[in-house]
Amino acid sequence: MVEFRTRPDGTRYPITPKKGKTAGTIVAAAVVAGLVAGANGATVTDSVGTALDTAVQQGSDARTTSGKDSASRGKETETWQRMALREVKKVVKQQLRCAVQSYGQVQQFFVQTPCDSLNQALFALADTRGNIMAVSVMWVTMSSAGDADRLKHLEDMYGTGDVTPFGTEALELGGIKFTAQHYASRQDGSLLVVAETEPVRGQPSTTLLNDVAKVASVFPPLCGNGSIALPRPLPCLPAL
Repeated sequence: MVEFRTRPDGTRYPITPKKGKTAGTIVAAAVVAGLVAGANGATVTDSVGTALDTAVQQGSDARTTSGKDSASRGKETETWQRMALREVKKVVKQQLRCAVQSYGQVQQFFVQTPCDSLNQALFALADTRGNIMAVSVMWVTMSSAGDADRLKHLEDMYGTGDVTPFGTEALELGGIKFTAQHYASRQDGSLLVVAETEPVRGQPSTTLLNDVAKVASVFPPLCGNGSIALPRPLPCLPAL
């Protein structure tokens, strides 16, 4: 509301704000307008996204450590919960043939050094934002720890081939191709575990994809019924 003052002669005049106050008001209004505009554009959205990514990264180590603890005990549901994920679907494939289910130098290795067994679990996982990723875990049992060590060395080198996930269509998520961009492996004597993740829907972060691969590689081998085995001292090696 405009205020008025009365002169000695009886005339009235409006009181105008000082320029400093006017300028301050305009600047404040411009800042608010900029924030509103930015909220609908890339600048503020990108800043919020960066902040969220930073928060995820800061909690990455703790989340991964917690997930590995559950995975080492064969607790599937608990493992995914600790990773802020839920299991949408799971498919198990057992008694696969290593030389058939591989390519490149890895396949050549299996031709010369046959494996004892190859089992696989495929998971479809969703995060709290509705992003979906596919996870492959392969348990390869060799005849000796030395053979498993040589296989791991070959598998860990990008571009040498891979033990390829089988039956991904069973997840009913469309065509899924694992690229080994999000990869982890673990050797335990004659056993080699290879885990890979791929985004399927939405945009799960690279950090999360890598963390899930690390955690999934800790799962013990499958039991004969396709469930994750109990940890030692009650081992359950893949069924032949």
